[in-house]
Parts: sequence; C-alpha cells; structure tokens
Amino acid sequence: MTTVSTAEIRDRNLQMLERIRSQDPQPHREGYYALRVLTVAGRKTGEPRAVPIALMQLDRVQYVCSPDRRRDWVRNLLAAGRCTVSPDDHEARNALLVEDAAGAEAVARYLSRLPRVSDQWPFPGDAAPEQVLAFMGQIAVFQLCVPA
Repeated sequence: MTTVSTAEIRDRNLQMLERIRSQDPQPHREGYYALRVLTVAGRKTGEPRAVPIALMQLDRVQYVCSPDRRRDWVRNLLAAGRCTVSPDDHEARNALLVEDAAGAEAVARYLSRLPRVSDQWPFPGDAAPEQVLAFMGQIAVFQLCVPA
C-alpha cells in the first residue's frame, strides 16, 4: 500500500466532485459501479462533507468501499451511520458496515471493473473475494439502504 498525502487525496476528490457534478449521472447497472457524490455529516463539526464515490451494485444491493478505514469520510460515515447520495436522491440512506463475504465480493467485483487499480488497496487488483475477506478489518465496505 502506497502512502498518499491528505492534500493529494483532497485535491483528487475536489477534481472528481467537479467531474461528477458536471456530467449526466452514470446509470446504475447490476455488477457495475456508478460515480456519485456521498454527503455525510462531519463527526466533529456536524457540517456536511461531500466525497466522490463509486456506488457498486450487486444483487440489487448498493455498496461503497474504501481501501483504508482511517479515511475521514469513512470515519464520518461510521459515526453518522447515514448519508445522502446525489444526484440519486436527497433522502438519507442508512450505511451498514459489512465485513462478510458479500462485502468482499462487492470489493472484488468493483476492482475488476476499474480501468486501473489504485495501489492504495492492501491486495492486488485481481484479488479473489476470498483474498479480500482477509483484509475486511483494514478496508471499509458499506451497504447503503433506504430506511424502512
């Protein structure tokens, strides 16, 4: 895993937010990801924080994932337990941390769809779900669902 500075991540995120917001939304397709903007309350300030995400859809369930649980948006989402996803909707969705085979499958499938895999992941981009499962305590996978 390569270390990237917070400033580099922030700059990349700002560029991606601009790109996502300026284009027509990608359609949701089973087994693929669509780029979206996830907004979550900051755990210290309560202020909304927007981050670009890839929303992966598997078996009609939507997931977001991060190669590092220590990222601010992940810690904010763990604290808040809910977020909004735009431009899909503006109603809050529950975010459930998943550390099981379904979460590992979502990550493996997501990585298999990328044009190039970031070296931020603690395993190779072609890792099988069984390999990903060993790292579920380091990475973060959230299932997003509309509250009942």
